[in-house]
Amino acid sequence: MTRILSIGALAGIVLSGACPAAAQSTPPDAVKEFKERLQAGSDEFQARLEEAQRNIDQHPRLKNLTPQQRKDLVEFVTGNMLFATLHEMGHAHIQEMGLPVLGREEDAADTYAVIALLKVGTNLSHNVLTQAAKGWFLDDARNQKEGIALAFYDEHGLDKQRAYNIICLMVGSDPDEFRDLADQVKMPQDRQGTCQGDYSNASWSWEMVLKPHLRAPDQPKQEITVSYGPAGEYAFIAQTLKAIGMMEMLSNFASERYVWRRPIRFDVQSCGQPDLHWDLQAQKILVCYEMAVDFTNLYRGYGLTYALGPDAQPEKRAKK
Repeated sequence: MTRILSIGALAGIVLSGACPAAAQSTPPDAVKEFKERLQAGSDEFQARLEEAQRNIDQHPRLKNLTPQQRKDLVEFVTGNMLFATLHEMGHAHIQEMGLPVLGREEDAADTYAVIALLKVGTNLSHNVLTQAAKGWFLDDARNQKEGIALAFYDEHGLDKQRAYNIICLMVGSDPDEFRDLADQVKMPQDRQGTCQGDYSNASWSWEMVLKPHLRAPDQPKQEITVSYGPAGEYAFIAQTLKAIGMMEMLSNFASERYVWRRPIRFDVQSCGQPDLHWDLQAQKILVCYEMAVDFTNLYRGYGLTYALGPDAQPEKRAKK
C-alpha cells in the first residue's frame, strides 16, 4: 500500500463491488473515512502521474513533447493500460468463477471494466474511462488510414462500438455529469436516455454474479502474484509500470476481496508484439511491455497535432 496509495484506493473500490450498495449498510463515519481515503489516494495518484510526465524528459524519443503533451500522453497510456487490465480481470472473474454470460464475453468484460471504474466515482476514474473511449476512436482512425478492413465476424465489438459503449454507460450512470461528453461524440439524445437502462442492468448484473464470491474476513486469501520479465529495450516502460504499482495493487485487492478457486498471477514481460490478455490455461493475465509502447505510438501518431518523425509510425494493436 505504501508504494502507491493512490492506485490502491482506486483498485480497492474497483474490485470491491458496488459502492452505493455498500454505503447503505455502512455506518456514516466509516463512509466518510472511506471517501477521505479515496480522495487522498486520487491525489497521490495524480502526483505519480505528474512525476511520470516529468520523467518522460529523460526518454530520447519523447523529451521534445511540451508539458501539456506529456500530461496528455501519460494520462492516455495509463488510462488505457488500466482499462485493458480491468477488462482482462473481467475475463478472469467469468472463467475462474464460472459466471453466466448472456451475450458475448468480450462485451461483458468491457462492461465489467466500465462499471468498476464508474463505481469509484472520482475525476481520476472518470478520466480513465474517457481515455479508454478515446483510445478506441483513435484505433479506428488508425485502422482506416492503414486500410485494415472491419472484422464484423470478430468476437470483439468494432472499435467505435466499444468507444460508444463506454460513453453510454458513463452517461447512463449520471446523465448530468456526462451529457457534455456524450454530446461531444454526437450520441443522439434518445440514445442517451436509453443508456440509463443499460447502466442499471449492467451494474446490477455484475453485482449479483460477484456477490457469492466475496471473501469473508475469516476466509484465507488466494495467492495472486505479480512478476516482471526482462525488459530489454523496454526498461523505461518496465520502470514506470513498477513505480506506478498498478499490477501489485490490482492483485492485492483481488486477493483481499474475492474467493478464487486457484492461484492466478499477473505476468509482465516482453512478448515481441503488443498484447494483454487473460490466459486460462496458464492462470495469468499477460501484460506485455509492447502494449504500453503501442498505446504511446497510437497517441503520438493519431492523438497529437504534430509529427515526431518517420520512425513514429504506429503498429497495429492487438485486440484485448
